[in-house]
Amino acid sequence: MKVEINKLIENKEYCKRVFYFFIKNRTLKLVDSSLYEKYLNKSLNNPEFGNFVFDEHDYSIKEKLPNKKFYDWCVVIHYYAIYHAVSALLTRAGFESKNHLASISALSFVYYHKNNVLSKDELRLVIEGLNIKSEEIEFILDSKGLRERASYRVDEDFNLAIARDLQRKTVDCVNKVKNILEEKGE
Repeated sequence: MKVEINKLIENKEYCKRVFYFFIKNRTLKLVDSSLYEKYLNKSLNNPEFGNFVFDEHDYSIKEKLPNKKFYDWCVVIHYYAIYHAVSALLTRAGFESKNHLASISALSFVYYHKNNVLSKDELRLVIEGLNIKSEEIEFILDSKGLRERASYRVDEDFNLAIARDLQRKTVDCVNKVKNILEEKGE
């Protein structure tokens, strides 16, 4: 199913159809909402570990593994921080998602259209915090693609600039999700 992200926000019925499509095909499943804190903690821990790996490039990695760089693993670590932050929001709403677009439809339907927990601006903030903008189609998918390239490809080098950019965006995203969960009690 082709999903139009902006239409998920603007059109409640469209969002509802997409949301229930993902439930029907079991891309979205019901889960225990109390597990959201575990996802949130994981999303907060991953950037700490990523920062540790960055820092160790100047110390133990430099000393013990000269001329080695592990920026590809920094990319992987930060991708999972984003993934777990979104999972925290979804789990708090009682869902588990197997797909990024399903996640966005669930966030839009549950947090904006159905429960009015998020305003349109707040929903856009979450989506934009994940850099899912019309001019930058889906940071989550981009970071997933980046994570897949970092994990599986051998013909591509990941430099410090790429890893640091994802690190910065990840910290912003995780902090926004944490604030939403704390402010809204969700």
